[in-house]
Amino acid sequence: MKYTFSEEVKGELCQVEVLSQDEAQAEIVGYLKGKGTYVKTSVDSYVLLEVGFIPAARRVMNLLHLLGIDKKKLTLIKNKLQRKRVQIFIPTDILEKLQLSILSMPKEIQEDIGLFGAFLRGFFVASGSVTDPAKNYHFELVSYSEQLLYFVDEKLEEFLGVIGKITKLRYNYRYYLKRGYDIQEVLELMGAIRAASHIEKITTSREIRADINRTLNFLSANAKRTGESNAKQLKIINEVIEKVGLENLPDELRKLVELRLEHEDLPLSELGELFEPPLTKSMVYNRFKKLEKLLERVKGSGE
Repeated sequence: MKYTFSEEVKGELCQVEVLSQDEAQAEIVGYLKGKGTYVKTSVDSYVLLEVGFIPAARRVMNLLHLLGIDKKKLTLIKNKLQRKRVQIFIPTDILEKLQLSILSMPKEIQEDIGLFGAFLRGFFVASGSVTDPAKNYHFELVSYSEQLLYFVDEKLEEFLGVIGKITKLRYNYRYYLKRGYDIQEVLELMGAIRAASHIEKITTSREIRADINRTLNFLSANAKRTGESNAKQLKIINEVIEKVGLENLPDELRKLVELRLEHEDLPLSELGELFEPPLTKSMVYNRFKKLEKLLERVKGSGE
C-alpha cells in the first residue's frame, strides 16, 4: 500500500522517541484535544479517542502504557470507503491524571517549547494533514474548537515566529500554513526531521531555480536593451557618414564611429575600454549624444 506524504509524516512522528513522562503526557493531550470525546451514558463514562491511521493507534497505546493507563477496550471499524479507523476507549481518570478539561490546557505545554512540540505532534497525527511539497505547500490542523486553534497560532508565533491563518469550515475550523519554510519549522518542532529535510531540499531547489530564472530574464532584457540601443547608434552613425563624412568629424567622434563599426555588439561600458585612455560608460554615451546633435544640426540646416 502506498502512503501519502501526509501519512509518511505521521508515520515518522509515530516513531519519535519519547524522552520523558512529561513529553508522553503532552503528546497524549494533543491526541485528546484533536480527536478525543468525553462520553457519559447511564451506566458508564469514558473518553473515546478515534484515529484513522493504524500506526497512530499503536502510538497512543504506547503512550498510555508509559503513563500507566490501561484502555477499557479497542475496536477497529471501516467506513464506506473501506478505510480503517481505530476507536480507543480510555478511562476518564486520564483527565485527572493529565489535569485536562475541555477548556483548559496544561500550563507546562503553554510555557515549554519542547512539550508544546510534543502536544502539536499528537494533535497533528490525530487531526492534521500536510500536502506533498512537490505539488504545493499546505499544512493544516482541523478542530471543532476555534479557541484551540488560536492557542496553536499564538504559540507558534511566540516560539517560532510562524504566523498561520484560521478559517471556518462547515462544522469545524481550520488552521493552515502556506509557506514552505514555516511548514519546515513546524515539522522540525514536532520531530519530523526527515520530512522537514525533504521540504528544505525542495524549497532550496525552487529558490535556486527562481534565482536562475531571474538572472536569465535580467540578462535577456539587458541584452534586448543593449541590442536596441546599438541599432539606434548604428543608424545615427550611418546617417552621419552619409551626410557629414567620416573624414569631417572631430577626432573624438571619428574614433567613436570607427570603434562602434568594428564592434557592433559591445555595450557602451565595454566599448569605452577600447579607447586610449579608456572611457567610462557615461563618457561614451555623451560622445554619442554629441554625434546625434551634430546630425540634428545637419538635418536642420537642410544639408
